[in-house]
Amino acid sequence: MKPLNKILFVALLFSSTHWVYAELPKNLAIEGYSLVSYFEKDKAEMGFARYSAEYEGKLYWFSSANQVDTFNSNPSRYLPRFSGFCAYSLALGRKVPVDPTNFKIIADQLLLFHPDGLREWDRSNNEEELLRRATKSFLSLEF
Repeated sequence: MKPLNKILFVALLFSSTHWVYAELPKNLAIEGYSLVSYFEKDKAEMGFARYSAEYEGKLYWFSSANQVDTFNSNPSRYLPRFSGFCAYSLALGRKVPVDPTNFKIIADQLLLFHPDGLREWDRSNNEEELLRRATKSFLSLEF
């Protein structure tokens, strides 16, 4: 199942046919995945609302109180390089949202990708050029 964009499963009540949903916070970044887990565990791991931190107007969830402390000690170290847009798509001149389970860490920076973006990025055999083009595109699309 793909990550939910607008609702989050909160609890199963009484039987398998009774679900309770709650709205995700509008400022929740990367669908609630823990930024620190990408670096410490090399995996995309869903965070929890009880372990959260805000930075520059965005809300981030983490998998433990320790991760919150780690993030708060140097938030910019953990932020995605292109503000949550697909690095591969940016290299092609497009802003495309990501699937937070598709990621790669390059030069200690988190890159996120749309579902096929990571595969295409890896097939290119020219990571340096893609990164240069993605950076240029991101800067021109932001302003």
